[in-house]
Amino acid sequence: MCKLHLTIFLMVLSALGCAGSQPVHMQLPPGARIGILNVLEPQMTHVHVRSLRFDSFTKVYDVDWNTPDYISRTIENDLKARGNYTFIPIAVNAPADWKQSTATGILSAVNAWMPRDLRAFLKQTVEENRLDVIISVSSYDTSTWQQDACFVIGKSAVDTQGYGLFTRTRVLSGFSNRLPVGQNTATPYANIIVAIFQPQPVTLATYGWAPCSTSPLPDFPWADDIQLLSPTVIQQLRPHIERLGAEAAHTALANAGLLP
Repeated sequence: MCKLHLTIFLMVLSALGCAGSQPVHMQLPPGARIGILNVLEPQMTHVHVRSLRFDSFTKVYDVDWNTPDYISRTIENDLKARGNYTFIPIAVNAPADWKQSTATGILSAVNAWMPRDLRAFLKQTVEENRLDVIISVSSYDTSTWQQDACFVIGKSAVDTQGYGLFTRTRVLSGFSNRLPVGQNTATPYANIIVAIFQPQPVTLATYGWAPCSTSPLPDFPWADDIQLLSPTVIQQLRPHIERLGAEAAHTALANAGLLP
């Protein structure tokens, strides 16, 4: 009986999580004050899976892209075209561990329920800054994400974190690059969520997430040591990540009725 209750409870949580992405019709007053809570990490991640999944690895790279700022500017530019709004950055200088904890709270709000500490922080922030809406930008680990994974091997989802590059080497690729299957793959990805919270009371209104990439990175140097990505490869990733992040922003704003 306990297992049955647990199963029903998880089904309800899943249904609530899915509802967050449904379109709503928010109306911002003229001159609205919009808080931007951007806790997206500035680093990119490279996840590599070898053919037999042995010696796979995950590596984080410091990059100079400033992807968090790019997505914030995308949100602001999209909304400026629709009205005269004031944008207030929130917790810009917060420590990295606080931002990570907040990103985890945002994911919880998207998946099922809003943690008490996140709700309290958003409520206080709304009151102190007289905000009409809060828009957050964050990332997630796919092991805690309720949607389908972008990368699957067999029936197992591959866990990815943040944003960056997923690579996979396969045995058959060493025989011929003309085979229709079994080739090495190098694909940009972005586990980015843009969530929109309404202030009175503080609740999740809707959200959007970056789609799975359908554009492999061209001319990836498989002959090189891929445990150390070259600056050229890293720079090739940038426009792909920015495009995926921008799509998350556009989807969230459209779901909120703030874009056509």
